[in-house]
Amino acid sequence: MMPCEQCLLYACKCRSNEGINSVSNPPTSDAIELRLTPTQKERYGRQTGLSLPSSLSLPLAQLKRLSGVAAKAGSESLPVSRSAVRQLLEPEPSGERGGGPFVVEVALTPRQKEQIERATGHCFASLRIVPDDVTVTYHETWDDATPLRVGRAIVIKPAGEPHEASAADLVVELPAGDGSGRGVFGTGRHPATQLSLVLLEEHVRPGDRVLDLGTGSGILAVAAARLGAGEVLALDIEAAAVDFAQETVSLNGLAGAVEVVRGGIGSAVAPYDVVAANIFPNVLAELAPSLAATVRHGGVLVTSGSVAARAEEVIGAVCAAGLGLEERRSQDGWVGMVFKKP
Repeated sequence: MMPCEQCLLYACKCRSNEGINSVSNPPTSDAIELRLTPTQKERYGRQTGLSLPSSLSLPLAQLKRLSGVAAKAGSESLPVSRSAVRQLLEPEPSGERGGGPFVVEVALTPRQKEQIERATGHCFASLRIVPDDVTVTYHETWDDATPLRVGRAIVIKPAGEPHEASAADLVVELPAGDGSGRGVFGTGRHPATQLSLVLLEEHVRPGDRVLDLGTGSGILAVAAARLGAGEVLALDIEAAAVDFAQETVSLNGLAGAVEVVRGGIGSAVAPYDVVAANIFPNVLAELAPSLAATVRHGGVLVTSGSVAARAEEVIGAVCAAGLGLEERRSQDGWVGMVFKKP
């Protein structure tokens, strides 16, 4: 590897994340703006489950460095972040899983090709994007305030909405949206959340200790308590999520059964009978050893938050940490899985 490539790969400050996520800022002479087509956004979303903005603002100096490395490597795909360069220069060996970043290639339009060639002097056919480099924040709203039934007995509804519950219904109430934008992930409408709820319904037993990592709105933690868990710890690193989850727990009258704490997995006191982790696949893979350590022998880890294209990445990491895959389910391109600790 040439010294200049080493510098780019390991030392230079990568600003592509800032560019990708600062689409509200007007473009300057120091950047080029690529307006994305619906087809490009749809392709990216299908492979990642995530959304791209309407345009990408790419810093010109960074773009020139990235394009120089890609051209020297003979690539027709332009990497837009440091880890995308790493994947280009150090590709994962054929047949191995989980050894490198997950990459999505988005074909460029003729206009975009022209923009990039004019700015860099190199012609590319596509963009090479590592989704894990793109900061994503989910904020769900109540598009449909009608109570939603998930699985056999769980019913999700906004506070104040009427619902004639049967004796078998396990009702989870969530603070209704107030238009302030304070909502966090977990209204029950997303397939990843629904998969988690269905799998929790099948695996939580009365008296279980349950950990909900990345609790968001607190929906999974409250559902676990409704299913009979004796003790539930809901963890999230985001202050807004902790506040919202605490409100959810209070609204459902479960303050004595569910504790909400701001923190990561280091805040959990093992072992747990059931651990739920509805989080991004790269985070699941990174935390796999710690997650496995929190599960008691004979207990289960319930994961979701992965699209089908990334399920193998999670399976490889969790199984390497000592758990065995017990079940895999899919819904609308998303995957929920249950791993058991021997």
